[in-house]
Amino acid sequence: MAEAYHLLAAEGDATVDMILRESLVLIDPTENPDGRARFVQHTTMSRARWPNQETYSAEHDEPWPGGRGNHYLFDLNRDLFIQSQPETAGKVDLLLEFRPNIVADLHEMGGNSTYFFPPTAPPENPWYGERQIALMEVFGRANAAAFDERGFAYFNREVFDLFYPGYVDMWPMNHGALGMTYEQASARALVLEKSDGDLMTYGDGVLHHFTAAITTAATAARHRESILRDYFEYRREGVEMGRSGPAELLLHSKHDPAMAKRLAMMLASNGIDVHFATGDVNTSSGQLPGSSTYIVPLDQPASRMARNLLDHHVPMSEAFVQRQIERRARRERDEIYDITAWSQSLLWDVEVIELDRKSGAAGELLDPDYEPGPAPPLPTASVGYLIPWGTAAAATVAEAMQSGIRVRASGQRFTLGGREYGPGTAIIRAAENGADLATSLGVIAGRHGAEPVPIDDSYVTEGASLGANSVRALRSPRILLAYDQPTSSYSTGWARYILEQRYGLQVTAVRGRSLGRANLSEYDVIVLPSGNYSGVIGSGLLDQLQNWMSGGGTLITMANSTSWATRAGLLSTSSERRGGRAAGTDAPSEGTPSQPIEYLDEIVPEDESPVSVPGAILRVVLDLNHWMSSGTDGEIGVLVEGSRIFSPLTLDNGTNIGRYGSLDDLVLGGIVWDEARPQLVNKAFLMHEGHGAGQIIAFAEDPNYRAYAEATQLLFINAVLLGAGR
Repeated sequence: MAEAYHLLAAEGDATVDMILRESLVLIDPTENPDGRARFVQHTTMSRARWPNQETYSAEHDEPWPGGRGNHYLFDLNRDLFIQSQPETAGKVDLLLEFRPNIVADLHEMGGNSTYFFPPTAPPENPWYGERQIALMEVFGRANAAAFDERGFAYFNREVFDLFYPGYVDMWPMNHGALGMTYEQASARALVLEKSDGDLMTYGDGVLHHFTAAITTAATAARHRESILRDYFEYRREGVEMGRSGPAELLLHSKHDPAMAKRLAMMLASNGIDVHFATGDVNTSSGQLPGSSTYIVPLDQPASRMARNLLDHHVPMSEAFVQRQIERRARRERDEIYDITAWSQSLLWDVEVIELDRKSGAAGELLDPDYEPGPAPPLPTASVGYLIPWGTAAAATVAEAMQSGIRVRASGQRFTLGGREYGPGTAIIRAAENGADLATSLGVIAGRHGAEPVPIDDSYVTEGASLGANSVRALRSPRILLAYDQPTSSYSTGWARYILEQRYGLQVTAVRGRSLGRANLSEYDVIVLPSGNYSGVIGSGLLDQLQNWMSGGGTLITMANSTSWATRAGLLSTSSERRGGRAAGTDAPSEGTPSQPIEYLDEIVPEDESPVSVPGAILRVVLDLNHWMSSGTDGEIGVLVEGSRIFSPLTLDNGTNIGRYGSLDDLVLGGIVWDEARPQLVNKAFLMHEGHGAGQIIAFAEDPNYRAYAEATQLLFINAVLLGAGR
């Protein structure tokens, strides 16, 4: 706000006059209202009579979940292209309305640093233009001069890179603007003593950001013409790329058309032109039905953004990757700042077909703001309705059950009326529901994009009958979600958002320290977000969990909570160490060498975690005979981040519903180090183990990652909705 005041109040200042004459300045003063409110409340409650500079004092030690996340604890600076949260959707709407040419995103970082402004560290996303990257040098030199004049310390070309496209500053880069993050070391209150003894005040941070902001606005005004020219050229080149290279992308999902539609809508909300096919689309490999096919023409200004979000792999420079290999050999941390793969086609399990020439198919431009009217009633059906399982079916079933509609789910494949239905197909019988079923179900299904199939004959020609024992009655699940410490705030927020906002399911959030006081018998499903529960689940509560599962409860774990469940004996797998040895077992003794040692071999640690994966997408093969894979085609892409590796369950202990692919087809996108690949092959991603009448369903990674891994989100909701009915 200091910048806004200065631009309005400093009448007659030559720099301000130039800024206002040559440019339009937009200021978004509050990016994260919820996080800011938490931080302000914390500092107000905990500060002393005099500001305390000690790093361990209460005013510098904000409790869980901290101020980073919004209401659903999302990191809004990584939500730009998915726009799952209203704060980022509103920001993108503003960016698309005004189309800024320069975007500066002002942040805070750890207090022991100084100030960062671009040029950035490597790697650079190859879909950004050379002119944009060169322009960073202009702004970097201008900011450096302003900081040097005032004696402010700063750094650049370190830590903060230019690769992941979902940041606030990187999103505009996809449209031809120059985006830059400015990072100020945070006092986290009014004053902080840094590790070198220097004092940094809140006022220092405001002054540094103010200096960078005014300098940036002035630099943009001075270079207005070249900036506008570069912006135009970037977007013109985007159009030319579609004329000289691949011409069109087709989005299609045979097994979940609603997934393809939602992906198309997401792309459109990012300013990418997407058309929905109004007729069948012919390709060299066959014909695609228009009802489930979407067309992305690549002769458009936003073509590079479409490729950035949909391509399976966005390469890093070979020199950068080689440097990371050398650092890892020395057991130094790599310099990869965020994930290395984010392909939405892989994470949504939507096929993308690249065409060298346009298909010529008829289509209409998709409007991301289009709101369909109420769906008409379904045709009356004497037997009932079938809804093939998928994301739309799951959302429909969740709402239908809460409205009082009785739902069953098939456990096996079957063929009825010449059409094949997969496991998980929702069966809604007219005889079990009211006379208004066609109307009420039609409204709910229309809201979620599901297409119930009316049936007047229940005779199955192949597979399990609709009245078979494998058909289970579902019920609206009563869900307990572990909350607060020791959970990861991100994992907790992602799960809660998916359950409450995406699928409309009521959740009881229970703080970790209060789990022992909860009456577990009141819940059908317990979700443990990623975290180490050793400190809050002791032997007594562990016994209660075992008894609750034996009585029919479904326990869902993910990422680090799966590691905890393994150590706690709830899951009959083992966490692996580097080389495949089970955690907790001794390394083999080599004895006393009789020959001179090999130095490089000798300095390798005996006991290490597996090689960490820096956020890559791996192929997972699913067991289509298991109900947990309902709604899938048997293979999905999974975002893997970290060093968790679990040995497969043996047949007498459970089922490995999902396992990583073979060495040849393991990596779908991103960086996986060579020494990590063999150990990941065929290891468990998704496990199911029975406990009496109940079960534990365990994910090796977080299925709800950033709310854009739609394929694994479906597996998570399968565990919740279908698991509660078993």
